[in-house]
Amino acid sequence: MKDLDKIEEKTDKTLASLAGIEQAKPKPFFYTRLETKMQQRYAPMPKFVLRPAFIWSFLALIVVLNLGVMIRYSQKTKTSEAQNANAFAQEYGLSSFDTNL
Repeated sequence: MKDLDKIEEKTDKTLASLAGIEQAKPKPFFYTRLETKMQQRYAPMPKFVLRPAFIWSFLALIVVLNLGVMIRYSQKTKTSEAQNANAFAQEYGLSSFDTNL
């Protein structure tokens, strides 16, 4: 019973101390200084980068490069798979190994 009274008393003291608190206010011109810092750190992109012609040509270049890499990789893997199969067959003495992968 005494413990509950002590807890309630401490809670009341804590709530009473919070009653006089005011909202914190920033220094004058805080928001303008913050805006300036953000603009300096994150400089806007040049205007030509945002033009649709530049964006479409950039995307087309990425697609062409991806297709080139895919074609080149697929050609290399076809020959290397057959070579790997033949090397495996020779290594383990398999004369009738099917290399149609």
